[in-house]
Amino acid sequence: MCLDDGYIPALTAYEYRGYIITAWARSEFPNGSTSVGIVYKGERLESIVQVQTIEGRLFESQAQAEEHGVELCKEWIDKQFRVRSGATE
Repeated sequence: MCLDDGYIPALTAYEYRGYIITAWARSEFPNGSTSVGIVYKGERLESIVQVQTIEGRLFESQAQAEEHGVELCKEWIDKQFRVRSGATE
């Protein structure tokens, strides 16, 4: 995460299928924002581990980039469930 003049962005965490997702828009001034998502796994709050970082594409809107980051994480998690169940894409 990039700190800019001491500013730390507020991240919203989502629970999805037993994983925790955070996503944000990384500023690519002056072109827009890149979607970024991180997937965490943990049974207890004291033992949360980062399992995947996903960088998406560039968006003009910060909100669109953040939403895309969440969707990228959900797609990654869904793929993990398909692999475990033996389903193919």
